[in-house]
Amino acid sequence: MKKRFLAALLILVMAFSSLNGFAPVEAENALTEEKMKEVLIEVKSKIDIGDEFTEFDYSYNEYSGKGRFYFNWNTEDSTDSISITADGDGRIWSYSRYSNNYNTQDSVLPTYIGEELIPKAEEWIYQAEPGLKGKLDITRCSYQTYRKSYYIGFTRIENGIRMNDNSVSISLDAMDGKVLSYSLNWNFEVEIPKVDKPIGEKKAAEKVDDTVKMQLEYRLGYDDDGKEKVFLAYNPDITYVAVDAKNGKVYTTRTYWGSSSEFDDGFNTAAATESADEEYLAENGKTVRLSDNEIKKIDEVKDILTSEEAVNLIKKNKKLYIDQNLNTARCRLYFQDGEYYWSISLSDNRPVDYDNYNYYSSEWYRASASASVNAKTGKLISFYASTRDYYSYDDEGDDKFVANYSKKQCEKLFEEFAKETDPEEFKSVKLADTYEDKVYIYREIYSGYYDQDTTATGGYSMQYKRYYKDIPFSANGISGAVEAVTGKVTRYNLTWTDAELPEPETAISEKQAFDAYINFDGFDLVYELVSKYEDSGKYYGVDREVKARLVYRTAISPNYVDAFTGKQLSWNGQEYKPAGVSYKYTDINGTKYERSIKLLADMGLGFEGEEFKPDQKITNTEFEKLLAGNSYGYYGPYVTKAYDENGEEIDPDELTPDDETKVTRQEACKLIISAMGGDRLAQMDIFKTGYSDEKKIDKENIGAVALCKGLDIMGAKSGKKFKPNASITRGEAADLVIRMMSSNF
Repeated sequence: MKKRFLAALLILVMAFSSLNGFAPVEAENALTEEKMKEVLIEVKSKIDIGDEFTEFDYSYNEYSGKGRFYFNWNTEDSTDSISITADGDGRIWSYSRYSNNYNTQDSVLPTYIGEELIPKAEEWIYQAEPGLKGKLDITRCSYQTYRKSYYIGFTRIENGIRMNDNSVSISLDAMDGKVLSYSLNWNFEVEIPKVDKPIGEKKAAEKVDDTVKMQLEYRLGYDDDGKEKVFLAYNPDITYVAVDAKNGKVYTTRTYWGSSSEFDDGFNTAAATESADEEYLAENGKTVRLSDNEIKKIDEVKDILTSEEAVNLIKKNKKLYIDQNLNTARCRLYFQDGEYYWSISLSDNRPVDYDNYNYYSSEWYRASASASVNAKTGKLISFYASTRDYYSYDDEGDDKFVANYSKKQCEKLFEEFAKETDPEEFKSVKLADTYEDKVYIYREIYSGYYDQDTTATGGYSMQYKRYYKDIPFSANGISGAVEAVTGKVTRYNLTWTDAELPEPETAISEKQAFDAYINFDGFDLVYELVSKYEDSGKYYGVDREVKARLVYRTAISPNYVDAFTGKQLSWNGQEYKPAGVSYKYTDINGTKYERSIKLLADMGLGFEGEEFKPDQKITNTEFEKLLAGNSYGYYGPYVTKAYDENGEEIDPDELTPDDETKVTRQEACKLIISAMGGDRLAQMDIFKTGYSDEKKIDKENIGAVALCKGLDIMGAKSGKKFKPNASITRGEAADLVIRMMSSNF
């Protein structure tokens, strides 16, 4: 019975495939009892599936290389499950294990740290895929607090050189060391070229220098307070360049289509101010207190244009494209960057006769427009008007489409409008590009049937880029469009910042910028995979051929170079610092807090330098740095909110010690509970610590100390004494942060 079912299933799959244009499945990829048994035996010989996994099911996809089996095992009560993906050769591509009882251990600290789990991970990987032995280079080992597990990543190594396109990832339980997930990304078929004498990084960099042009440009970012700032930076005009390690050939693509000789050649918030509040009597007899800031905002209303005045400014502007049928206006007043603006939306709300609806007729079209104006000055900030993108024009009559304005005329009309609207800003811009705005003309072929007859240029869009001392500032400029029938403006937008622009006179040269750029992390000798796609007609879709080549590659990101210092910058203009810094220390082995310090390092937390100095008293700034990485999504400043005994919020500045102040044990408790979001709970007058020296604990810290004791984050210092005023060390701080992250608060 089972054989007949599988045979029928196979016939149905093949019939469905041929009906949909797919090529028939080759016999070696087809699902058979023998093949499934063969693969299942191979998989279970590599991975231990416990006897408790009594339930089993599977699915199969035969249109993926050698076919893919998706095996699933569950315990009878469905509390534990294992899923494995394997191909027709029994090669395991993915593994995952999930348990409803996952990580219910009461242990605060993980049993394992990363360096202890790496050998276990490698052993499991080599058992699942023996051919990977000697071909893996660890690239990441990080602790995942929310799962109490470690994520470990490996990159492929061939001939001692990285091949970043292939990788293996695995995660293990930090409590019991069991593998939770595994994923293989690998090309086993590709031939790996060997180059005995690569041309060298210096020669490769020279080739890149000849290909890449470093562009100097102003860019927009934001400072720590969220205010706009402008920075000056170089960046390459080409982000991907690879130089063949054997013959020095320069590549600017990794993907080729059809016949290509290149594919075959060369392979190898501010503080609050005092308020003078005033009281007012409401209609219901209640007294209402208005703050001076509220009164100030109310007073500002008298200087603001009414919504009707703002709408009339738009509708009466003869240079704007305003459809005569725009009969409804909606307005919204908003505040931005110290100014009030009216956001205006105009619409054509004429009813549509859907009983006689004709999509191609002009009768169905309903216009819309929107604008933003300064609510005090009436100055236009932005404008957009819809136009008819689809037309049904006769050859004669009023409905005939005629473009009355040329490209140059439209550019001139827009320029005149921009000069009038933003005269000062227009002095600093240059026309960057002009684009044609197409319309599609349909004509009735016979009654009720229309066909596209032609396209026409219905207008032109212009983009003006800001320049300062001949250096472009792409984030600022003026853009818009003019309709070619009427010559009126259909779009207008000014993007501008008043932030100060750095003077460029002392900027480094383009050559210096390139030298800095090419030395950033990411210009390496690597194997990379490249693909060629070609429609041979053999299969439905396209064929893909993959090869490997050895290259020096500019996989540099971010690619901004500070125009004054040559340092690598992030998109925001800040000095770039790679995430996941590997902290390694020479002075922690054998110390009491070694494991906690290493666990923090696995999370990318620690102190710069080769020494952690675990016995040194920690400062407020240092403690803040460790707290900033906790699992509660907390980011500095570490005192988020605190409340007095009346429930009133306290200004954080009143609570934050000076940067170099040593942190006492009771202060550490308060800061930890604050970081965990427990301020208000800690302020409740219900706590007793049970310590013999509780009287020495400040009243406002009693709750925090009691909570830290109850959560097993911090206990007595000696005997029954807490010693609240003793300073904590760096090592103790590391242990406290780990315990805080592992608590179930």
